[in-house]
Amino acid sequence: MNKIASLLFTAKRSPKDRAQDVPRRAADTLAMGNIRRGQSILELEPGKGWFTDILLRLTVQGGHLTVQQPAALNPFFGNDAHQLVVKSGHPHARYSDASWDKLAPHNGTIDRVVWLQGPHELWFKPSPGVSFGQPNRVFAEIFRVLKPGGRLLVVDNLAPTAMANNAAGSLHRSNPRVLRGLVERSGLVLAAEDLNWIINQNDPLDVPTYSPQVHRKTHQFLQVFQKPM
Repeated sequence: MNKIASLLFTAKRSPKDRAQDVPRRAADTLAMGNIRRGQSILELEPGKGWFTDILLRLTVQGGHLTVQQPAALNPFFGNDAHQLVVKSGHPHARYSDASWDKLAPHNGTIDRVVWLQGPHELWFKPSPGVSFGQPNRVFAEIFRVLKPGGRLLVVDNLAPTAMANNAAGSLHRSNPRVLRGLVERSGLVLAAEDLNWIINQNDPLDVPTYSPQVHRKTHQFLQVFQKPM
């Protein structure tokens, strides 16, 4: 069994988390991002902490992990990911609840930024005056913290091709073409893209992701961006 397989299949992980590995393509996600031991990793929007747990196990014997989720998202996700970091005993892991337009790491210190099921939050307004970060500023911050050659890996729910992200955000989706343009304006360059990363042909794309017909079964895309050397 290779190192990644042994990491994912360890009995120390909960059966609930392990059950998500195949449908959410955990091993493939690690491979596409070239995410490995010894790196400094920033995870944005950990949600309930499924991938956080994997990253903690990956980096505990070498590497650093920063997990950042704005406090305004706590009503949706609770503090599960925060507690995972606190209880892990990881000597080089930390949690930040600051907005994404003020990322915790210092300039040029991060090898990989991982953002799963999340960029759409930049256009989601749960209530007047609540924002998780201004899109241009957030991607400029990601560019700032990445090392030269560092990578941003994004997975999000697919929106229709013609839909603008300010409309898609309320559906908890992103338009990959629009997202790519925004990210590349920060200086990052597209290195890989898969618009059929997770396929659900029955997802009409124009319904909210919490709708019963697509909940946990959305059609998703993947994009990997790199900071020039």
